[in-house]
Amino acid sequence: MEDRLAAVIVVLVVFSLILVAGMQFYEEKVQVDDATDYVLEDLVGKHPTADALEIMDWETRTNEQGEEYLRIRARVTEGLYTPCPVRVHYFYHYPVQNFVTDPKEYITSSECTVCEGEGCVIGFEEEAIIASHTNSRTQGVHNYVTTYNDAVPVVYRDTEGWKVKWDSSSANFGYLVKVAKNGEVSAVDMVYY
Repeated sequence: MEDRLAAVIVVLVVFSLILVAGMQFYEEKVQVDDATDYVLEDLVGKHPTADALEIMDWETRTNEQGEEYLRIRARVTEGLYTPCPVRVHYFYHYPVQNFVTDPKEYITSSECTVCEGEGCVIGFEEEAIIASHTNSRTQGVHNYVTTYNDAVPVVYRDTEGWKVKWDSSSANFGYLVKVAKNGEVSAVDMVYY
């Protein structure tokens, strides 16, 4: 009888532990879902005309009171299909911590410039678009973009960096520009249609 009672107690304890772990997982999942919904709603309100909104990543942190919160990094891009897209990263704390937000981080701005040369890193498609027509080796592409106002970039990531294809419905040619991860332009090819 005692063996059966001990076995029942062990089964109940294991079941309780599984139940509690499942509830904690569900609670965390709900918090992440709530947080991402909150962030996306806020970004849509701030940037209703944005071409791209996305949650990039999040991490769990602990505040001074020992309470956990999420730090969420989100991206907003406006003008993605233009020569000078603006990419901004926002950082959110959920639930809100001390009502102080991190400053937003401009990856690209309306100044339409990116690095070139030693120490340069082209990490995002918006930077590749800008480099494809502002780099010192891309004067022909720059002329194309300024001459044909309807020129649109299409960006592809590959193992060596980026490929940016420029097309205009007003021209019978376009450009394919290869931008390395270090910002150097390795090829500028004119493409005829």
